[in-house]
Amino acid sequence: MCAVEIPSTPHWLVDVARSAELAGADDLSVRSDASIGAAWAAACDALGIPPEDLARHVARHFRMTVADLDEADPHAIKLLQGSVAHRLGVLPLEYSDRTLVLATSDHVTLSAETEIREASARTPEFRVVPPEALRAAIDLAYRGADDDRPAPATAGTLRRHILVVDDDPDQRLLLRRVLESVGFVVSEAMNGRQALDMISGPERIHLVTLDLAMPEMNGVEVLQEIRRRRTATTLPIIVATAYDSPEIEMEIFEAGADDFVVKPLDPARFLLRVQAVLRRHQSRPAIAL
Repeated sequence: MCAVEIPSTPHWLVDVARSAELAGADDLSVRSDASIGAAWAAACDALGIPPEDLARHVARHFRMTVADLDEADPHAIKLLQGSVAHRLGVLPLEYSDRTLVLATSDHVTLSAETEIREASARTPEFRVVPPEALRAAIDLAYRGADDDRPAPATAGTLRRHILVVDDDPDQRLLLRRVLESVGFVVSEAMNGRQALDMISGPERIHLVTLDLAMPEMNGVEVLQEIRRRRTATTLPIIVATAYDSPEIEMEIFEAGADDFVVKPLDPARFLLRVQAVLRRHQSRPAIAL
């Protein structure tokens, strides 16, 4: 929703009801310190409308749309940790290379919007949904997720090792320079077979950037083989592709990728994406950019 701080009084739901000229709005009183669930319940009871109707009025007031939780893309939740989603009361619904659409029931503060942007390396956009339905959807989406992993170590305590896999030497050189400029250790592989050998080698690799279009063994095939190996099932992987389409994105995520970037790569956005993926793998601390 709007990236503004929650007003102290009156509760913003009161403003919504009065702006929509709903029956009983003038007498509506909701404590400004009420939880969002309690505020919605109080407003619905006083106005005599179901939560779904109130959601439509909220969406109209803020010039937004109502979230359809049934059409949420299951791959979108990979872009935000469950602990963050539960704490902020948001659920990822859909995504692109630049944006992440989330459902919310409340005003999203500037600090929360910044946290989502840093965690996903995407610009957040918001849709409205009643809080009870949202809580149930968040619980279902992140059921069984491991959100109790160790917190990140202090920046600089350990240098991260990135494997860049691409058949184009110019692209490998570009990514090497970008990654090394902020302190990452970088290795290169010119094809999938070489990448698999290096991943199985003695040096620990903390993240892989993987080109999608490679001869002999393409990026999806390499990704699938990595995920079949027990020692690499949780290795963070970012796929680089020149094909910006929902079908390709779904194939990438279904094969086990943590994220994707669209070529030609923007160095700053690429670094943000690497940082965000490492941050989501909190047991593998990232270097501060």
